Amino acid sequence: MAELLNDHLDPRRIGHTYWTVGNFKTISKIAALERAGGDLNKVQFHCMDDLWNSVDSTVEPTTSWDDLLRIRAWQLRDRYSYLALSYSGGWDSSTALMSFVKNNVPLDEIIIYDRRNYMEDNEMDGAISTAQRVIKEYNLKTKLTVTDLEWDYHAKVYEQYGEDYIYLPGCQLCFNQTTRIVKHSNMPIWQQIRNQHPEDSVGFIEAHDKPRVNLYNNKWYHFYIDSGMYTMVGKGGVEMYYHTPHLPELQLKQIYMSIRYFENLINTTPGITGDIVHKVQSFVCPDLYADWNRHIGRVCSPSESAIHGLAKMDNFFSPNKDELARLTGHTRDYMEKIYKIWQGGLHKVKELSGYDAVSSGIPTLMSKQHYIRDFISNP
Repeated sequence: MAELLNDHLDPRRIGHTYWTVGNFKTISKIAALERAGGDLNKVQFHCMDDLWNSVDSTVEPTTSWDDLLRIRAWQLRDRYSYLALSYSGGWDSSTALMSFVKNNVPLDEIIIYDRRNYMEDNEMDGAISTAQRVIKEYNLKTKLTVTDLEWDYHAKVYEQYGEDYIYLPGCQLCFNQTTRIVKHSNMPIWQQIRNQHPEDSVGFIEAHDKPRVNLYNNKWYHFYIDSGMYTMVGKGGVEMYYHTPHLPELQLKQIYMSIRYFENLINTTPGITGDIVHKVQSFVCPDLYADWNRHIGRVCSPSESAIHGLAKMDNFFSPNKDELARLTGHTRDYMEKIYKIWQGGLHKVKELSGYDAVSSGIPTLMSKQHYIRDFISNP
């Protein structure tokens, strides 16, 4: 297993996404809470602030959505000699995949993580079959790799970092240690690819998350929440497909498409209020989830679970995530040392921050909000 230095203050690893407490800057939310003495009001979350402070969000990009996808695919192709896309079959990664396919932009590898040895994953079969179909239908030379995320992968992470795993980028307190910086530093598949290609020539693409908009006092804003952007924390050899300073128009276009969708819903559906914006974006309206995705330019595999976002309804970062019960139960019964490290870290979080991650979770923080435009009502 590769060594990921657990230095949450290293300025070389602090990119566009981080937390601050006064002048203290870190890529660990737990470290920020510790510095603030558990006072959440002292902690600020930052995500691409420099970019959005310099971009006029009140002007919608004139470039079409399809053209922006084509531009992004070629940006990545021109930057790296080898491109590998992490694929789940969902709306985000399927849209990224098809941006390469439909624009004849070569994609070297599709990587799918198979976790079914220890957890239910209703989207796995759909992801594999869709990737196979696309490769065959479009006669692609793209390599398809389905890699097992083994039982002991997580144990090795805890063995390496001990209770200080709580300071790893991403603040992932559930047992499943797969935030991108940890995963890409420790998983064998990434080491194998790096060993086969020159340094910095490989682009690992991760395609998530969707834009967040807020309707407040009849005005639209865009923003980020830290619980949704943990995957961006910490520098590494990973390219975020949608959230990139190299093409802010891609994110801004989606924001305007999303606002039009919600405005139409509020204006034309009796009984629906502005609360629907938060509900849909929080994955608690599976009946509208697919409709929203289509209106912001997404495509998806035929998986029923992926289409309706059914796997997104639990808090991925909660220590009590139900779908990980098999993994945590096995660890408790057969790997006592590892289980104690995990539990010890959770107790340590409570001691240094005052928050009980097990019973109540860690509060979510919102980034700075950027004004888009006023709400447009039907005449």
